[in-house]
Amino acid sequence: MVFGNPGGGLQRVARVLGTADGVAHAALFALFAWRTVAGSGFRVVQGVFALLAGLGFALGVAGSMLIRYGGRTKARSLGLYCIAASTTLAGGLLVMANWTGD
Repeated sequence: MVFGNPGGGLQRVARVLGTADGVAHAALFALFAWRTVAGSGFRVVQGVFALLAGLGFALGVAGSMLIRYGGRTKARSLGLYCIAASTTLAGGLLVMANWTGD
């Protein structure tokens, strides 16, 4: 199987998506952490969502590093899957932020 250029378009787009995803996860973490501390809504549920936002951030960073340093191996494909999972998690957390809001 022939892989594209390691610095090709798909990898650049995935890394940019991972960066935007990291910003979204940081904002969601701050939102859910504030709701946990302030006591609005269900504190335990908000805390779990804050932990999931932190996990999503870590998943996006790991995916970005795998894409950057994976070379022409399967690690680069795993990085793409990590960023896709992180983006999906960010979308789900955004829905939950709307449903559990004040």
